Amino acid sequence: MAEHSNTMPGADGHAAASDHHSHGHIGRDTYYRVFAALMVLMVLTVGAWWVEGFMEIPRVLGVLVALAIASTKTVLIIYYFMHIKISNRVTQLYAVSAFIAFTILFVIVMGDYFARGWPPEIGPLP
Repeated sequence: MAEHSNTMPGADGHAAASDHHSHGHIGRDTYYRVFAALMVLMVLTVGAWWVEGFMEIPRVLGVLVALAIASTKTVLIIYYFMHIKISNRVTQLYAVSAFIAFTILFVIVMGDYFARGWPPEIGPLP
């Protein structure tokens, strides 16, 4: 595969490289590093589940840790695998605004869930 070189002549006559973030490509080594980070986060998720099972920690804390790990994995996937890192600013703005809107909806739904009691009562519905 040939690499594309986006160069423009500079003021001093030398070729100046264009902005890598606006027209570049994500390298294979970056994909491997992100994959390794995702695997480490997966192991942390399983480890957090095991720790929660063996220790008496508040359930809310376990959920918050799991949400933090899941959010980190989501951001990595969106940023690198969906190529938001090298997209134009309008695409980045849409991605960030969608993520913020999802977060707001999640907070509203979880607020309603917490208002009904944590954890929900086991048994027949009233």
